[in-house]
Amino acid sequence: MTRSESCSYTKTHNSELTISSLLTILRESWQDPVLRQWRWDRLRGRVKANGAGWTARPGDLLVEGAALYRTGLAGNDEAKAAHGLRQLITAAETSLGPSGATREGSSLRQRQLARVFADCWLTARSSGRPEQWRLAALARSVIGAYDAMTLPGGLPQIGEAPKGLNFRDPFAHLHEGERRALDELRRQSRLVDLEILRQDGWLRLDVGPWSGLWHCPPGGWPAQGGLAHHDLGAPELHWQGSPLFVDPGSGKPAGARHGGLSLDGHDPYPETRGFYSSAFRQSVAGPAPELRATHDGVRLAMDGFGRFGGHRQIERHWHFDGPGLTLEDIVLGTGRPRIERRLITPWTVEQSETGLTLSQGEHRLLLTGDSAVSLQRGDLLTTILFKTRANLPWRGSLSVRPVSA
Repeated sequence: MTRSESCSYTKTHNSELTISSLLTILRESWQDPVLRQWRWDRLRGRVKANGAGWTARPGDLLVEGAALYRTGLAGNDEAKAAHGLRQLITAAETSLGPSGATREGSSLRQRQLARVFADCWLTARSSGRPEQWRLAALARSVIGAYDAMTLPGGLPQIGEAPKGLNFRDPFAHLHEGERRALDELRRQSRLVDLEILRQDGWLRLDVGPWSGLWHCPPGGWPAQGGLAHHDLGAPELHWQGSPLFVDPGSGKPAGARHGGLSLDGHDPYPETRGFYSSAFRQSVAGPAPELRATHDGVRLAMDGFGRFGGHRQIERHWHFDGPGLTLEDIVLGTGRPRIERRLITPWTVEQSETGLTLSQGEHRLLLTGDSAVSLQRGDLLTTILFKTRANLPWRGSLSVRPVSA
């Protein structure tokens, strides 16, 4: 190839790369209206990029630091142990809220961290290390939040599973002496004030036969680079100690929806990106959602659907009345969207003229609603879909009651 041919090839090749990159940007922007708006505002100089690139998840750094720490102690390598301990504590400051709950939006990450901190504390304790007191305080905090998230029927699988999580009981591997020490620490770690847990994005409620766990990420947007799914407005609810309405968990095929409410097939909040500033996020999706316990249940208010034009505030109210539950939904705004409400259950579902009968063992509940309903049955879970198209503002409700014998 001559020099002129080489220059011609380079120009052509670079032009093809530029065109390909431009087409990729256009394709992404067309599929994501929020990204399209950000790029348009960026072009006009109205927003600036955060400049934040991808970094490892703090939870992954924490787990890696714990492994270094314990390996260093086992091999009498003080330098490695000190490096691992510094990484462990630094990552904990980034990845944990004041309640000890993970900021990554995954209850399964909480399970992993409960084991990590228990193991590190017990290792330091058995070696008589001075850092055992610092590790004990962190273990109490993390395990307290883990126990608060665990409902009578088990830990809800909210969010993605972290890499390497291959256990259900984080403390099953401990021997008798370690378990006795952990049991004592666990009694001290009980999270009495659940308000601090709610402020970290996790609301736990127990009333009558019902127990529930709601997740509300700060700002409504799933954490950038975290393990969160679009779980806002889709709690896990247990009835009489048995999981009734659940999160489908991790490893589902792309496009599989969680429970909750959607408008025209859209999730309550957009996908998050590291270069979106706080000001841009609020301009797109309004103020942060509000999730609170009420006198008879839980109330959620959110504005994330406003990104499609107009003020579209959503309110969801879970009203618990003895053995029964009424879920009331309010959609404010204008337009005529397709409103879909999903419930996902491991119980057997049978459809009749009076509604849907949910059964498991001796338990039987009747689910009724105000919209057309359809079922999608899987091997383990059934998705119940209530769907309607309505002029806004709109109000609807679903009801769950025990079936009389």
